[in-house]
Amino acid sequence: MQPIKDICFEFLGQTFLFRSFVPEEEVKEVLEYLENKKKEVENFKKVPTFKLAIWLLLQVAYDYIKLKKEKEALEKCVKVQVNKVGEFLEKEISWGVREEDNGLPS
Repeated sequence: MQPIKDICFEFLGQTFLFRSFVPEEEVKEVLEYLENKKKEVENFKKVPTFKLAIWLLLQVAYDYIKLKKEKEALEKCVKVQVNKVGEFLEKEISWGVREEDNGLPS
């Protein structure tokens, strides 16, 4: 586990300080993601900080839900494929067994 450390950053004109186990690289990655999202809305028009914060919150939640659904669909697809491979291997193994080999110890 990472040691707990103070993390300080500026976002939307505010300075934030908190303690976390999250590695600094991951915090930077999150802040970069949020900065990019912020630029998306600022390209359209200037909005008050509060509305921008709410928009970012909704956008992050949307991205999370979308990725969660994609992950669940991928897991389902992988399970189906694993089952198909398992069935195929069972057939291949059973077809490869000779009758005289059935009495041999495994």
